[in-house]
Amino acid sequence: MKFSDTIVCAVALLSIAGCSSNSVPQFETSQDTEKLFQPARDAVESELHAAFGTPDQLVVWPELPVDFGNFGGSIEKVTTQGTVVVPLSGQSPLATADRLPELSGAAVLVAPSGGDETAEDGQAPAEKAVAVYRVAHYEPESKSLHVVGDDGQPTQISATEGDGIQIIGDGLQKGRNLYLRHCVHCHGVSGDGDGPTAPYLKPRPRDYRKGLFKFTSTKPGIRASRDDLFRIVKLGVPGTYMPSFMLLPDDEVSAIVEYVRWLSMRGELESKLVVQLSLDFSSTRLEDESFADVSAEFDEFRGSDLPDIVSSAGEELSVDWSAPEDPENVVTPKEERVASSEESIARGRKLFLSEKTKCYSCHGETGAGNGTATETINDLPGQPGVKAEEPGLFDSWGQIIKPRNLQRGLFRGGRRPVDIYRRIHSGIKGTPMQAFGNNLSDQDIWDLVNFVLNVPFEKKTQASH
Repeated sequence: MKFSDTIVCAVALLSIAGCSSNSVPQFETSQDTEKLFQPARDAVESELHAAFGTPDQLVVWPELPVDFGNFGGSIEKVTTQGTVVVPLSGQSPLATADRLPELSGAAVLVAPSGGDETAEDGQAPAEKAVAVYRVAHYEPESKSLHVVGDDGQPTQISATEGDGIQIIGDGLQKGRNLYLRHCVHCHGVSGDGDGPTAPYLKPRPRDYRKGLFKFTSTKPGIRASRDDLFRIVKLGVPGTYMPSFMLLPDDEVSAIVEYVRWLSMRGELESKLVVQLSLDFSSTRLEDESFADVSAEFDEFRGSDLPDIVSSAGEELSVDWSAPEDPENVVTPKEERVASSEESIARGRKLFLSEKTKCYSCHGETGAGNGTATETINDLPGQPGVKAEEPGLFDSWGQIIKPRNLQRGLFRGGRRPVDIYRRIHSGIKGTPMQAFGNNLSDQDIWDLVNFVLNVPFEKKTQASH
């Protein structure tokens, strides 16, 4: 048996030990989940628990394109109770050598080495079971791995020389601990943007559960890349309460990014399940039907259809979150930047005020963010023809937003020319800021970039005369 196959078989429901906090955080379900028929709601919570666990007991779901931070090696010697000698090496970017002395609580899989021997009757021997433990600690110098059972007590390890060892999920565990330290007070335990300080912040912290992030380098319809999220965490978002974490080491920022991606996938799985279940198992059915009848129908659905729905959702998440790492899905200018000049700025201003782009309708004719669209009824983002209930512009999280005041020179997605280029080319995901990449040439976009970057200085120049 290949060890990689063993992981897929054995880790799907393998939990990773939690932190030592006295106050154990809990994941919350969405309001849409709460509208389901109670057994359907329980099923959603059960599937989420199976695939992701709890904040204190994380779960590795191999289907997901997540760097779980795994180490591996082959046992050289079994020594005392619960201890083996095994040289461990990292198997992903988050599994670095400096983490080895810090290993604690992560899951340990022991896969028998097996062999090509055949039994006396000529049949292949039965595959040996994979043993599961937890890391107590690891000593890099002596290569000694100490393990414990689920009860936290040393246990006799079922292993022999040559057996494979996998340490599963140390990177995700590290990301969780850093997230709880630096991020949870704003973004919440579930990544729902509802941490204890969130009600006092405007704009509110990002809700990750939709898998949507506004400021990305990727094409329309493509999730944020790791690089995008790394940049946001590292530099912050100017003009908001999202601070810069420039002082955090890069490896810690990367671990936070991976945990945020994982939380987003959890939120998306919940949404996908709710969409399927709400069709037939909304709580409103009890207004016309008996609980017993709906329960009987749901029991049949849960046994026959729900497993396929979860499996399909996992495949979709894998595709969707792998796509941003493909260079083909990153917005890269086809032509070099047009040099900023009076001529280019003038062309950009003309485009800004044209009917081709209608930038002025949101940002205003002077770029002050006071266009007429802020006072009219508009379509909701991503829902053509679906009008908002009140005037103004709304994002996909239901919050009213104000177009950027370009006169201030603050650009939340970054002020590098390529950052502005990408905003114009691909829009801002989850907002009314549309993509112009299919309607404008590269020169047009660069002219707009030069105009936008010049707006703050135009205002100052005019004010000084």
